Amino acid sequence: MSIPKVSIITPIYNGIADTVAYLESLREVSYANYDVTIVDDGSTDGSSGVIAMEFPSVRVLTGDGNLWWSGGTNLGIRDALARGADFILTMNNDVKVAPDFLDALIGCAMDNPGAIVGGKIYFLDDPERIWSAGGKLSWADGKTFKMLGHGEPDAPEFSNRKAVDFFTGMCVLIPASVFPRIGLYDASHFPQYHADSEFTLRARRAGIPIIFEPAAKVWNRVESTFMQRFTRQGALGLRETVELLTSFRSPMNLRQYWILHRDYCPLPLIPVAFALRVARLLLFLCRIKRALARGGEAMNRIGT
Repeated sequence: MSIPKVSIITPIYNGIADTVAYLESLREVSYANYDVTIVDDGSTDGSSGVIAMEFPSVRVLTGDGNLWWSGGTNLGIRDALARGADFILTMNNDVKVAPDFLDALIGCAMDNPGAIVGGKIYFLDDPERIWSAGGKLSWADGKTFKMLGHGEPDAPEFSNRKAVDFFTGMCVLIPASVFPRIGLYDASHFPQYHADSEFTLRARRAGIPIIFEPAAKVWNRVESTFMQRFTRQGALGLRETVELLTSFRSPMNLRQYWILHRDYCPLPLIPVAFALRVARLLLFLCRIKRALARGGEAMNRIGT
């Protein structure tokens, strides 16, 4: 039996130190048939040159700075499918992987033909603490996307394969057969955030299983550079609040949350669920503002 070909797709914009550490960890992967594509969307730190010199086997595609996460990932996916990939694996460049993580993902995919498979994500700076063990929709309380195990120490309850509602975009293995059925990531509505979750919701609606594989382990640096801009400047006024709620670069974009509720929330719940989502976002902004005023460790506890 031939070994399925996996193409790993990672969009980047600057951050060459993270990318080098990520590619170094991929060098240790034990799976026998995979390639890596970096989509460099206009980096100004020489990323493409460094990658070409230090990792000559890595395929580098380039953009003009307007692709963002979704467009960059889509560019890589199209290229990989044209080259005959059996599976696409979406990854971010600020992660490190266990050497056997890809064996675990493929093993689960072979046991669940046609399924999308995601791994267990840990905090890089706290390697036994879980960032995500898959996700569950949580409409009724306004949380919307609830990451299972988030912030908890690893435990037996996170050690079993199971169906989940969605994944974020890191460490998600997608059969090539999925894309003709449901399309690519929605770069129009979700250029930077939430396209990953929306894609798996769309797949689930089409009857494609979404399976969590706990043996596929990845460690994520988990930082939002967009949010950090506001923490560094030390203030959150009206202008900054409006930007956080409206910019497509923000994970708090209200329009994107409305589209997700409109398209995937059960119809009777939409008004209450969306109102609760807005209330939670505003409360979170108030917490950020208070933490900025206090300084010190207060922002670390917020978790931006």
